[in-house]
Amino acid sequence: MNNLFFLSEFLGTAILILLGNGVNYSVNATKMFANQSGKWIVIALGWALGVLLGIIISNGIIENAPAHLNPAVSIFFGIIFQNSELLALIPFQFLGAIFAQVILNFINWSHIKETKAEIIAACHHTSPAFKKSYISNFFYEFIGTTVLLAAIFLLNKTFSTMKPVIVALIVLSLGLSLGSSTGYAVNPARDFGPRLVYFLFANLVLKRRKEFAAIKNWQEIFGFSYSLNPIIAPSLAGLILGLIIYAL
Repeated sequence: MNNLFFLSEFLGTAILILLGNGVNYSVNATKMFANQSGKWIVIALGWALGVLLGIIISNGIIENAPAHLNPAVSIFFGIIFQNSELLALIPFQFLGAIFAQVILNFINWSHIKETKAEIIAACHHTSPAFKKSYISNFFYEFIGTTVLLAAIFLLNKTFSTMKPVIVALIVLSLGLSLGSSTGYAVNPARDFGPRLVYFLFANLVLKRRKEFAAIKNWQEIFGFSYSLNPIIAPSLAGLILGLIIYAL
């Protein structure tokens, strides 16, 4: 596989996180002008446009770039096309997400210094409304990812230069309809990459702040008890739907 394919996934996912978690900072962080009413619409639009630009950047790196930007998508198409090389894209999706989150934290440092720990966490990773609703949280992510993958698969059957726009609209719809309970990760790289950055960032930098130093239950702040859900549910959706379609 051409190395530019790996670069395209890295940069595409980086743009996705940069714009997606960027809008999270914009509507949540202290003294941000977008921190007003109507936050969820802004977040959903920000992530949809992040997906759109991520796909455009990824496709612009090399012709016929997969532009998956999502391990669940790579698993899904890897099974359908019986192409294990697509799985090699996954590490670069995680690295792109981590890279973008580090940039976001750097440029938002002034806001971070005046923002509460829980809000900073929300600018990195998803978090469910009901932490102990394990089954509900799982199926929100599983069904959301399944809808996304099915739509992308059907979209790929008809060639269209509008595909990136349509995928972005699908993500927007998912965010508005199915996203507000779990934060709609529907993408393991989108959630765990920035979550890992938050873990390191809080331990190495933020822990010096009084608010962070007083925190005893780091599990709750980092959300590691929930962190497996945005990895397992979307990945299983890609695996199961891929196997079903391949068997048909």
